[in-house]
Amino acid sequence: MSMNPFKRAMTNIRRQPVKSGILLVLMVVLGALASGAISVRMAMNNTEESVLMQTPVVAGVTLDAEAAAEAAGISVMELSPEFWRVDNPTREDLSAVGSLPYVRAYDSVMMPSVFSRDLDWAMMELDASASQFESSIRGLTQWGGYVENFLTRGVANPELTDIHAGLIELVDGRVFTQADIENRSQVIIVSQLFADTNNLQVGSMMEIENNVYNYAEFARQGVGNFTAHWHYEEFMAAHQVLEFEVVGLFDVVEEFDFSSAQEGGGWEFEESLRGRAGLYNRFYIPITVAEDLIAFVNEGMLSILDEILEMSPWYQPEDLVPDEPWMESIFVLYDPRDLEAFSLAGTELLPGYWGISDLRGVNAGVVASMDSTRDIANVILFVTIGASIAVLTLVITLLLRERRHEIGVYMALGEKKRNVIVQFIIEVMVVTTVAIGISLFAGHSLSSAMSRNLLEQNLATQAAEQRGVIPGVAIPWELTLFNPGELPLEEVLELADTSLDASIMAAFAGASFAVVLASTVTPIAYVVKLEPKNVLM
Repeated sequence: MSMNPFKRAMTNIRRQPVKSGILLVLMVVLGALASGAISVRMAMNNTEESVLMQTPVVAGVTLDAEAAAEAAGISVMELSPEFWRVDNPTREDLSAVGSLPYVRAYDSVMMPSVFSRDLDWAMMELDASASQFESSIRGLTQWGGYVENFLTRGVANPELTDIHAGLIELVDGRVFTQADIENRSQVIIVSQLFADTNNLQVGSMMEIENNVYNYAEFARQGVGNFTAHWHYEEFMAAHQVLEFEVVGLFDVVEEFDFSSAQEGGGWEFEESLRGRAGLYNRFYIPITVAEDLIAFVNEGMLSILDEILEMSPWYQPEDLVPDEPWMESIFVLYDPRDLEAFSLAGTELLPGYWGISDLRGVNAGVVASMDSTRDIANVILFVTIGASIAVLTLVITLLLRERRHEIGVYMALGEKKRNVIVQFIIEVMVVTTVAIGISLFAGHSLSSAMSRNLLEQNLATQAAEQRGVIPGVAIPWELTLFNPGELPLEEVLELADTSLDASIMAAFAGASFAVVLASTVTPIAYVVKLEPKNVLM
């Protein structure tokens, strides 16, 4: 007789359609659950990537006060004031982090505050819903109506990381050169709106003032700080006028969505408007020039330090004149998927309890919802795999026990146990292949509905939990400039990619064959132990 294992396997499947059908149905049911879980997991991965790719990934350094407090066995509120002043990252530290291969662009930023008696604050165009806040926004900068205040960003990256982050775009002129940074060149980049408001263009010269106000003198003369006296030099401890050449003009990339911003409430809307208005009035200068401006202010404060401390004894000298100027940092990564690896690598290069954080705050609720949905899919997958191995092992073993006389005859006729095992594996794999094809599409249909329902429920839960959170407390307002806002539920569900692609098919097929092979370990051991004389007697 022919001893071809494959031929015998196919003949046995045809002769025992009921038993083969039982095994097939069982595999289809278990496979559909596993296929659905794998599809949900892959869909959440694809959707999360699509959501995160909506904006460039922007990161910065953050002081982890909670970790410091936990290490000390105290609460965050009990941390000493000195904690917030020590181990601040230096420009060298930030440069080392910025040199990591994940980083497309990075910057160290110092932010001196400068003044002008001649330049006007540029007011962004407001719609009817925001016009009531115009006076409030202007009131932040017009000090006594004579002096206006401008927040300046001294940058170490001559190409402007804010451009790489998609916050602004250069519309005229040029960015800085490395020589501008190194030579402390008094060059400046302003917004197109600010230039239009003040009749400036590329090549124009503009004057800004670096003032140090003597608050003790205000008190001695009995006038308030926010009065019409800000332009009087008798109230200044130090004063200098600097002339800058306008070398570039920028515009803000994203339009301000008034209707979306209003959803957060009155004060949140006003804060958003202030942040946006401030962006149009932002000055970019070389960081070396910013260092000089800050050094001048610190020197001026030292000259009146005793007067200020006598008037306000609750201050510490380092509160008024810090040892090191404060720096912000920003890192733009090539790929959002690198954020975790970049965070681990960057944290190792930073001193103390400084670490890396995602500055966008983008779609945090959406990502959390997808994480939750993925966790549920993982539980279903692992439980299904465990149940499949246990059930299939039992069923296949029982089916083999019924065929022990057949197996004994084969071996009595001289068939090797190896060929009997091969025949048995072929039978199982043929049934498995058919089951994979059926359960793959059945599971995919199940996953489409399951992933949508799970994601929708988790998104609703996340939204409810975040209603009581005050975003301005947890995330600085300026970071929202990098964030287009949480995607609406409908858009997230549209991005939920549950299509059946090659990766899902390969993952499911590989998992299915691995489970079936694991399920045949015990039956194979059963065959190996069989002896013809014990079976046939």
